[in-house]
Amino acid sequence: MKKVFSIILLAIATTMPAAAQQMLIDKEDSSNEVINLDNLKQITFNGTTVTVEQNDGTTSSNEMSVINRISFGDHTAIDKIIAGNKGLVTYITSDEIAVNCEAGNQVTIYNVVGNQVLCTRLGADYATISIANLPKGIYIVKANDRTAKIIRR
Repeated sequence: MKKVFSIILLAIATTMPAAAQQMLIDKEDSSNEVINLDNLKQITFNGTTVTVEQNDGTTSSNEMSVINRISFGDHTAIDKIIAGNKGLVTYITSDEIAVNCEAGNQVTIYNVVGNQVLCTRLGADYATISIANLPKGIYIVKANDRTAKIIRR
């Protein structure tokens, strides 16, 4: 069994994109693990347990039954995108967005790669945020546990 999983993992590793920088262990309870490949020492399959050992000495073990998938790629800094959060961004123009959130909340905007491109605290319950300095494209707006997709044209 260990040999089969090792062969599968080797096949995955050799076919992954050349730019892949991370390994994601997607678990049923959403406590996902992202491991930088340059810090990955080894992956061991022992019975029903997968153990990931990193160069910095960090080790994690998971039962295979709680792992949905293991994937390689570049994973983003966005924790969760919750669909159907209409009303977080109430309108968008080419230069600003209106955010419907309580004063003092932090609003973070990410590009499609997952890099944070803007972060601000709202001064009022319903405030506008300038996006004039952002290039045209698709962005994710996050405030507390709410997210919204915007398109700057």
